[in-house]
Amino acid sequence: MTKLRVVASLPSPFSMSDYEPFMPLGGGKFGISLVTDVTPTEIEHVKKNCKRAFRARHSVGFCHSPKVKAVFFDMDATAIKEESVVALATAVGKGVEVARITELAMAGELDFEQALEERVALLEGLTQEQLIQVGKSLTLNDGILEFSDFCRKIGVPIFLISGGFMQLAAGVSDSVGFTDFYASTLEEDAQGTLTGKTRGEVVDAKVKKQWVLQKCEEMNISPLDVAAVGDGANDILMLGAVGTPVGFSPKEVVLDHINALNETRDHRMLIPLLFGRSSDIERSIY
Repeated sequence: MTKLRVVASLPSPFSMSDYEPFMPLGGGKFGISLVTDVTPTEIEHVKKNCKRAFRARHSVGFCHSPKVKAVFFDMDATAIKEESVVALATAVGKGVEVARITELAMAGELDFEQALEERVALLEGLTQEQLIQVGKSLTLNDGILEFSDFCRKIGVPIFLISGGFMQLAAGVSDSVGFTDFYASTLEEDAQGTLTGKTRGEVVDAKVKKQWVLQKCEEMNISPLDVAAVGDGANDILMLGAVGTPVGFSPKEVVLDHINALNETRDHRMLIPLLFGRSSDIERSIY
């Protein structure tokens, strides 16, 4: 039996009246339609409707997996509100310059690794104390704590993979409760001051994809039963490697690579999308 789960913010951007109507979930904020015995033609029809809705920036998406078995998150502007490299640069008075480079890189207009090297060079001299302060200033995006709690209750692991930096990703991971995380590392001197260089592997688009596939292999699960959430060009390969790619208020370049678009900026939309449930459903349902 082929099933297709379609979720949209209400009022929904298109009608499911030919299949199953959208049923309100999550206090009426989101609606869900579960189509059973769906034909390939119907699947294509739903996909086309969703793609049109993406262009109008409606929050809507579809998922084939009965229960997604793992979820991977980008960090900057996805798990957290900020671009962490911009937050770091602001601490040394280089925020505007780094924000400009970041915007071009996320839109796919600059090579990621080259853009990262340029931005990191501008962080030279940032002290350990400033690093700690920036880490404390980062803010989580809405709904991610509730989503994390929901996944913990039903035994679904969640991961953080970032082209940002381990020095900040560690704190974000602890705050949210990610199962594991991986990011680039900023080089520090003996006093903990940034040298303006990275150390070790740079987490670019290829590394993000490889890490996702590596984790799937370790857990013995198919990438088709996995979701990934991202917002920029550096996430496209990761999104293309999984069964349910989700764009979180993404750049235009990402829209052709996703099955779901979240413009509500509330990660609780993932609960009905990935699991077909509202956040207030008790664990005993599963």
